[in-house]
Amino acid sequence: MNPPFTRNTTNEGEHANKFNAAFAAFNTSDADQRAMGKRMAELKKDTCYHGNAGIASAFAALAHRTLKPGGVMALVLPLSATTGSSWQRFREMLVRNYSDLMVLSIAANGADMSFSSDTGMAECLVVAKKKSHEGRDRFTPESASIKFISLKRRPQGFAYANEAAKSIMDARSVRGIDDGPYGGTPLMVGDDLIGAVMSASCSVSGDLWGGVRMSDYSLAQVGYALANSSLWLPGIRSAVGLKMALLGAVGKIGLHHRDITGPPPRGPFDRMECSPTATYPALWNHNAKKETRMICQPDSQLIVRQGMEGKAATAWSAASRAHLNTEFTFGSQALAVALTERESIGGWVWPNVIFDDKGFDCAFAIWCNSTLGMLSHWWHSSRQQSSKARISLRSTESLRVLDFRVLSDEQLGTAEAIFEEFRDRELKPAYLADADPNRALLDRRVVCDLLGFDQATYEAVRQLAAKWCAEPSVHGGKKRPRGARLVL
Repeated sequence: MNPPFTRNTTNEGEHANKFNAAFAAFNTSDADQRAMGKRMAELKKDTCYHGNAGIASAFAALAHRTLKPGGVMALVLPLSATTGSSWQRFREMLVRNYSDLMVLSIAANGADMSFSSDTGMAECLVVAKKKSHEGRDRFTPESASIKFISLKRRPQGFAYANEAAKSIMDARSVRGIDDGPYGGTPLMVGDDLIGAVMSASCSVSGDLWGGVRMSDYSLAQVGYALANSSLWLPGIRSAVGLKMALLGAVGKIGLHHRDITGPPPRGPFDRMECSPTATYPALWNHNAKKETRMICQPDSQLIVRQGMEGKAATAWSAASRAHLNTEFTFGSQALAVALTERESIGGWVWPNVIFDDKGFDCAFAIWCNSTLGMLSHWWHSSRQQSSKARISLRSTESLRVLDFRVLSDEQLGTAEAIFEEFRDRELKPAYLADADPNRALLDRRVVCDLLGFDQATYEAVRQLAAKWCAEPSVHGGKKRPRGARLVL
């Protein structure tokens, strides 16, 4: 089935000013909404339901509760079910209690990235068989596996869907995510390539499942290797070590925007148009035309609310130069990370990243804006919208980045020199990273001069850039400029 995707936390558009958006249909009174919300609070205990995940997770919990051992669950869900932190308990429930787990998605854009007819967002089809009690008792993380199936397009009609299903079920020897960057196992209907399948092991932690909505599974294999401190590139016979770390272990993530400008008493500031003499500057919104260089100018200033001076001082202690793009639209934006000349507060889409060692700022900026850094960002993000990679503030802590703590003083000096070289260079939107001479030079400087790899590795990274830019979730269906081609 396709459960409703409404969330209680949705307070925009037609759901603005609703007491309980999930139960506000059919002109339901506030009293009835409260009664249903109270009942939901009772029913959700010890289930995978989460308010931020929405009513769809409640339907998943209901399906699990009513399904008999040996029964099959099949749910169409938002693609965020595979990555969102609010969906983690759902993923844990599947890994612990189900076998023959398959997650299908569509590597397309627009209406074609949905299984539904009218949601306008990327979706996944989750299919799994409920284990017996004995099977659940014998659970070990190593025994749990999942198949990711990425289709080129939404099946048109029952006959096509039936043949696609046969192709999926007939796929026996499936290449795994840890088998190296060779792509998935092709799925064929007759002579037509309809997609690919890739297997992966699943731990009980329900860690992020990035193998969705991609046309080339070699990118998943590179992203997975990077997340595990290994650089294994297409065309390179073996992997090499590259020390990676969780961003939350290397630095500290700044405040949620509501802790800055939220309604009193939560937020101590009001936000206004920026002034060149602002005491509390802020980088708050996206402006793709202005955010093409790694040094960006604050677009707002914060004004301390009367009586909240102490809380404002505490909030300002989270200011920094480094800001992470948590809503990265590859089709129009160039930067995964921006630095400001002086410390500033990061807002809605540019939260702060604070490092104890200020020398990490430059290394963070050049790594995250290189091809390898952007691929890691994309691998970790939700790809529910055409070319937008969304990362929640909570999940930024588990974003894998280069471990700047293991860089020598000489390497950190090199990183600063590279940043100074590139701080005012114009970068093209990310979906043109393969055709951008400045991005190519940044890749060379990061891969060869900072990390010490050879020319062959650099050229493999540039080929990786071409593969990445060809992904529907990167270009979003946007046409490439005439003459745009790979720059080595």
